[in-house]
Amino acid sequence: MPKYQVCPYCRTVYRYKDIVSMRGKVQECYHCKKQFAAKKAYKAIPVAAACVLMVIVNLILFHTTADISKGTFTVIVLTDAAVIFTAFVISPLFVRLKKLPRSVRKQTSQKKK
Repeated sequence: MPKYQVCPYCRTVYRYKDIVSMRGKVQECYHCKKQFAAKKAYKAIPVAAACVLMVIVNLILFHTTADISKGTFTVIVLTDAAVIFTAFVISPLFVRLKKLPRSVRKQTSQKKK
C-alpha cells in the first residue's frame, strides 16, 4: 500500500498529480494555508535504485552469455528503458514534504503581497 504525501502541519493528504506539479517550489496547503516544500533528494531514490539494478542485471547477463544476438540485446535495452521509465513514474510517491522555517515563510508570504 503506498504511503500518501501529507501536509507537514495539518496532515492533509495530497494526490499524485499534486505532488508531480510541485517540482521543488514552495507550496501553500489548501487546508491550513501554511507553506511547505518538497524534499528534493527523495525523487532520485527510485531512479538511482533502478539504474543500479539494471547495471547489475546487465553485467550478469553479458558475463554469463557467450553470444548475444541483436534480438537479445534489443530485449535487454527495452527492458532497461521500461524499468527506468517506471522509476520516473513512481518517483513522486517517494517525495516527502517538509516544513519551512518561519523566516522563509514570512519572506515568501511578503513577496506574494
